[in-house]
Amino acid sequence: MKPVALVVLGGCHVAGYPIGHSQAFPAQLNELLGGQLVGQVAHLKFTRLPEHLRLIDQLQPTHVVLQLGNHEFADSFRPLLRQLRAVLWPQPPEPAGAGHTTKPPKPTAPPAAAASAWPLPAAQVRHWLRVGGLSLLTTLLWLLSPAHRRSFWALNACIRRHPGTSFIFLSPFPSLHPTQNAVRRVGGWLLRRRLVARANCHWLDSHRLLRPSQQLFVDASHLNRRAHQVLAYGLATAVLANLDALL
Repeated sequence: MKPVALVVLGGCHVAGYPIGHSQAFPAQLNELLGGQLVGQVAHLKFTRLPEHLRLIDQLQPTHVVLQLGNHEFADSFRPLLRQLRAVLWPQPPEPAGAGHTTKPPKPTAPPAAAASAWPLPAAQVRHWLRVGGLSLLTTLLWLLSPAHRRSFWALNACIRRHPGTSFIFLSPFPSLHPTQNAVRRVGGWLLRRRLVARANCHWLDSHRLLRPSQQLFVDASHLNRRAHQVLAYGLATAVLANLDALL
C-alpha cells in the first residue's frame, strides 16, 4: 500500500486557531493515518487558491484536503455588496495624491432601543429574509466575479491533472450564528456544484459530522479540540475508503 502523503489547504482551522496547531484536524488526521503531512496552507481565501495549487504539482501528494468557504460565506451584507460593486462597476485607479482629504467625523449612533417582543413567526421571517438576501448576493458574486471563476477553473484543472490524487472537500463549517450557519449551508451547495465530477473528487459534509452545539465550539465561529477530532476521524474514514485505488 502506498503511504499517505497529505496536503491540506484551507482557512484558520487548518492552523488550529485558536486551540493550537497540534490539536488541529490536519495534525490529528495525519496521526490517525500514520502518513506524512507534506504541505499545509492556512488562512487561505478562495480567490488566492490558484497560486497555492502549485504546491500539489510540486509535492505530488496521495491526498489533498480542502477546507474552503468559511471566510467568504458570512452573515454580513456590507462586504458582499462592496465586492459585488467592484465586479459590476469596476472603478479606475485613483491618481497619485488623490483621496487624502480629511473626512468629517462620523455621527455617533443613538443608543439602541430595547428589543421589542416580536412574535416568533415574525423573527423567523426576518431570519429567512436575511438568509435569502445574503445567499442571493453570495451566489451572484461567485458566479460573476472573474477572480472566483479563475479559482474554480484552476481547481478543476488541478483535479483533472492529478487523477491519482484524491481530493477531499470539507464543506464550510457549522456556526453558532443561525444566519451564518444557514448561509454556509448554501455556500457548500454552491461550492459542490461548481466542482468537476471526477472519480478522485470527494465531498464531506461537515454539517453531518458536527452539529451547531456549544459543546463543539470555542466561540460562535471556531471549533474546539473535540470538533477537530470528529473532523479528523471523518476524514480518515474517507481516506481509508479510497486507498484501494492507490494499491
